[in-house]
Amino acid sequence: MSIVILAEKPSQAKAYADAFKKTIRKDGYIEVDDNRFFNGKKTYITWGFGHLVELVPPEKYKDDWKEWVLETSPIFPNEFKFQVGKGKKKQFNVVKQLLKNASEIIVATDSVCN
Repeated sequence: MSIVILAEKPSQAKAYADAFKKTIRKDGYIEVDDNRFFNGKKTYITWGFGHLVELVPPEKYKDDWKEWVLETSPIFPNEFKFQVGKGKKKQFNVVKQLLKNASEIIVATDSVCN
């Protein structure tokens, strides 16, 4: 099992990686090779960009919801469905595989505080 650090975007992941003694850049993630941290567990930094996963458009639920009209509003499907964003499947699969094999996940994304 491994530790995965999930960053918001590639530049943020690189900034985190710069804090470690040694890292190895891979396709869609960075492997941390620094035994000073994480009790020797394999550690990876990966990232999203934009929205890797998004709600499917209303017309995918019902044809009536294709056009925004007052009579069919508000739109509340019985169950919300999601899809991988266009052009983001490769990174989605990298993140999915890393998280699937993780024993610990550190969510290190941006946050908004009001």
